[in-house]
Amino acid sequence: MNNANPLLHYEQLIDYARVRIEHLQPAIEQIIADNHSAIDAIIVQQRKLPTWDDLVLAVDALDARLNNTLYSIAPLLLRGGDWQQAASKCWDLAQAYFLQKLQNAELLDLYQRLADSPYGLNLDWQSKTALQRILKSYRLAGAHLAVDQREKLQVLEQQINDGQSTFYDNLTRSSDNWSVHIVDEQRLRGVPLHNRNAMAAAAQAQALDGWLILLEEAAYLAVIEHAHDRDLREQVYRAYQRRGASPAPDFDNGQVFQALANARQEKAQLLGFDNFIRFNLQRREGVSAEQVRAFLADLTRQIQPGLQQEHQQLQDFARQQGLPQVEPWDVAYLRKQLRNTPLSLSEDEVRACFSLDTVVKALVDFARQLFGVVLTEDHSISTWDPDVRAFEVVQDHALLGYLYIDAIGRDGKQADSAWTYYAWNRHIDAEGRYHKAAAALFTSIVPAQGDAAPLLSHLDLRKVFHEFGHCLHHLLVRTSNYHLSDVQNLGPGGVEIAGKLLERWCWSAEYLASISSHNLTGEPLSVQALQTYLGQLQAQEQPKLAVELAKSLFDLDLHGKPDDGRSVLQRVADSFDRAGAWPLADFERPLHAFDHLTAGYEAGYFGYLWADVYAFDLFSRFEQEGLLNQATGRELQEALFAPGAAQSVQVGIEEFLKRPSSAAPFLRWYDLTPS
Repeated sequence: MNNANPLLHYEQLIDYARVRIEHLQPAIEQIIADNHSAIDAIIVQQRKLPTWDDLVLAVDALDARLNNTLYSIAPLLLRGGDWQQAASKCWDLAQAYFLQKLQNAELLDLYQRLADSPYGLNLDWQSKTALQRILKSYRLAGAHLAVDQREKLQVLEQQINDGQSTFYDNLTRSSDNWSVHIVDEQRLRGVPLHNRNAMAAAAQAQALDGWLILLEEAAYLAVIEHAHDRDLREQVYRAYQRRGASPAPDFDNGQVFQALANARQEKAQLLGFDNFIRFNLQRREGVSAEQVRAFLADLTRQIQPGLQQEHQQLQDFARQQGLPQVEPWDVAYLRKQLRNTPLSLSEDEVRACFSLDTVVKALVDFARQLFGVVLTEDHSISTWDPDVRAFEVVQDHALLGYLYIDAIGRDGKQADSAWTYYAWNRHIDAEGRYHKAAAALFTSIVPAQGDAAPLLSHLDLRKVFHEFGHCLHHLLVRTSNYHLSDVQNLGPGGVEIAGKLLERWCWSAEYLASISSHNLTGEPLSVQALQTYLGQLQAQEQPKLAVELAKSLFDLDLHGKPDDGRSVLQRVADSFDRAGAWPLADFERPLHAFDHLTAGYEAGYFGYLWADVYAFDLFSRFEQEGLLNQATGRELQEALFAPGAAQSVQVGIEEFLKRPSSAAPFLRWYDLTPS
């Protein structure tokens, strides 16, 4: 082993100060070569009598070594340029290795023989559960197929990978090639100050005077919700709603989605499934296709009356404002104007009370108060960027693992993005050694100007708390098995439940007031002022729910029958119509930038809505017993987080609630009609 390569010490935190580009690919290639040799040896040694330690735990250790290194490399993608190219190559090599491993028919045979043996039949229930998950993963990867079928599957996987890369290339190209240069500040009347400052910084970065509007979520929302200049709203709206769209088929993400859906359908059928939806739900478990469709159909019925009323209300308000025809770029602006009052808090006033330091302290306090988890910042831990903060995670005097918080936007990060890396899985190996968990939280908060602190909007807060929920879920798992500690093995709704739950605290005026602190004076916001502000935001959530519903309907429509002759545009229009969203104009391509369908949520986007329903119900117990009641928090951990993927989320929810789950809190909050 080349000990000079810092990436080859996978059981230790990486010393990023020592990592060079030339370390990346050699490290992954060496680990893959070592793993191939080890697997060959395992197959020979286990042919006579497969055992848990020398088969299951031995292969798990190989997976852990590669995954730990890969997820240590993954943040280096954000450095862009040669770093991004090298890290991407590592990712491709690792994914190819894992696919090849999962298609190894000899390994599948050994796992099956172990499961069927007297030894396997007498394993404890968690080990049996893990073994069944392993068997399923091999079958869903095609290990049981004939050689020619496995080769065909590999071709389809490559087509899917290429299509996903093309999607991002098209999205990046269409976004990067568009901007609006403003020299007359009057055109920005109504836009919050912090957004204008960000636009000014964007202009300065390109040696321009005035302000530059880029195709980023924050700038887009600032203009269409606040700008009094209707022409500017139209200009920005038209561009944003056509991201990823092009008259050239090769550059149009509608064509990419169709090709991806066709390849996924062929893959699913090759593996014995009617369609990709059934394959995906089998892969990640949780619910059936019929349950999902019934859930979305029920939500569609419930949302219609309120949306129809809201549409009429906006039309009436527009006429009162002298606007006879409501265009798509008027809708968000009218919603804001309709609900604004002279005493309302502005977005700038809210942001001023949530600096990044204030919010990180709130996260630390939240974990301590609710779960008894102590997050201690450790400045000796090396990170991939100076803005990244690293914490040791301790509960009941035991070191659980590590948390990285990479919150501030910078070159290389996609603007407005937020995600979590489940870097290390907690497990105990064959020698009885405990391996800690690690998670990394990423958001793209607008950097501060000069010496000022980065400030968070309410949307930023929700994103941070959502990703922190994912991290806590991962860090608070208590299983000892590598597979069962991976919360990504939960169903589409299960993997989102913790993130959606923690968002609920961001809608509590009482909680937000308790953590607020003006960045200059230290004064908190009042509960009453926040109640008014949050009430105005809440009134605008039902139309956003309709868009989320439309996305879920489109996802299932596309992956249910991709070859039924309907175009992507027809499917999008049908989905928005069924969801009751504001009617689409001919030029709109709202889902050509729907990147979740190339990031692991294809045929599973409904999980966000599914998890949201449960999150409201779970949160109702904290509303009754105390928002930071540690006894309630510990019960949540034991019922829902600690089991990891060893039991279904539904079981944990009902165990925590001590009753069957209910959609009533969700429906009340959104002012929907129960069916």
